[in-house]
Amino acid sequence: MLDDRLLRYAVPSLYDHMVEIFATYHIHPYDVQATASKKEDGYEVLLRFAANFSQSITKQFNLEQIEQPDEDVTRFFQEAAETCKSFLIADYYKMMKL
Repeated sequence: MLDDRLLRYAVPSLYDHMVEIFATYHIHPYDVQATASKKEDGYEVLLRFAANFSQSITKQFNLEQIEQPDEDVTRFFQEAAETCKSFLIADYYKMMKL
């Protein structure tokens, strides 16, 4: 865990791209814990979400993708946003039943 840094500070360009995509799904950046760890040829991004940040999605990106986010990067964040949104909705309905 010591290698992990907040995505916002480790790779600001990816963080900005994530925030932009998550905003289209009406998901606030604070609903997600995004970290990045340095690898030989890029970064591994870990997104945690849901109640107590119990769910996670991981993807590794190379340096080229970080400098110029491509379709693969966009697809990863879109799928993560869709999954996160479904968990947030389910958590909301569970809370309302109480």
